Amino acid sequence: MSAVRIPPIPAFMRQESLAIIRQAPDGFADPVTIDRCRIDRSAGLSPNDYQLTPGCRARVFIDATEYVGEVVEGDLLEFDGERHAVASVQRCDHPDGTPHHWEVDAQ
Repeated sequence: MSAVRIPPIPAFMRQESLAIIRQAPDGFADPVTIDRCRIDRSAGLSPNDYQLTPGCRARVFIDATEYVGEVVEGDLLEFDGERHAVASVQRCDHPDGTPHHWEVDAQ
């Protein structure tokens, strides 16, 4: 019996590329290009109890079919000609515990 798998994020929703620059013991590693990501740039403000406050610069969706590594807070993402720090990461898994995609907030 095979494990239940969630289909990948549809390709038409993943039209952009970015580079991830992972933290290394001696600084940062070389950039790794990831094709077919989704970059949602609409996450500029986020509400709190009293007012809108500066939120993340973008939410990035990285499908596990395109990238097999990890993404952690403090890594750098390069897109739109700028480098953005990873502020938070949510790894979304298949029911069997393997990664399906990452949702990354970039500052």
